[in-house]
Amino acid sequence: MTQTTTDTQVLEPQEEAPPLEDKTEIYLQAKRIIEGLLFCHSEPITLRKMKKVLETFHPLESNEVRQLVQELSQEYEEQNRAFRLEEIAKGYILRTREEFSPYIRILMKSSRPERLSHASAEVLAIIAYRQPVTRPQIDEIRGVDSSGILYTLLERQLIEPMGKLEVPGRPTLFGVTQNFLKHFGLKDMKDLPKIDGEKGRAQEKKKSQNAETQRPREEREEGKEG
Repeated sequence: MTQTTTDTQVLEPQEEAPPLEDKTEIYLQAKRIIEGLLFCHSEPITLRKMKKVLETFHPLESNEVRQLVQELSQEYEEQNRAFRLEEIAKGYILRTREEFSPYIRILMKSSRPERLSHASAEVLAIIAYRQPVTRPQIDEIRGVDSSGILYTLLERQLIEPMGKLEVPGRPTLFGVTQNFLKHFGLKDMKDLPKIDGEKGRAQEKKKSQNAETQRPREEREEGKEG
């Protein structure tokens, strides 16, 4: 009996082809990043800026970024959110829908800081121009008790204790705070408006300096020698 053999070709195992990059998760995360940027920024953000930020996560083409922005806008509309994504000045910004404006106005009105009363402003001015100063000194200037007003100013963080005056009773010294500067839009205490007394003293000092510079050199030198 003759045995026949058939030649068979054995296929060598081939390397598995690398899977195509799945960008689904990348797009989802990129969309979250874009949303975060929009929420934290009060000015329109251009696609170029978004693309630049996203490069730190994963490089995307401009058309991909635009597509993600459009998807976000569509999602907000479908979910009937209280805000919408609008394109303004070649950028994108989140804006509250017009129907919610009345509620926002109520919030903004209630969050405004209360105006200082005349008495509080008076005490605050005394402290600002004469600090550090004690309550008895303030009372002496005003002619009335200022305890309640000082408490209010402390609560509003416009003034703060600055130590004790080393006299019998050791009364507390008060001065203004950094919050005082922010409240009145001042860079530092030098920006305080000059009051009449200070204006007069400043003018007298300037006149004195001018007179000194106008004196003959010999007289100035004689004055120094004397």
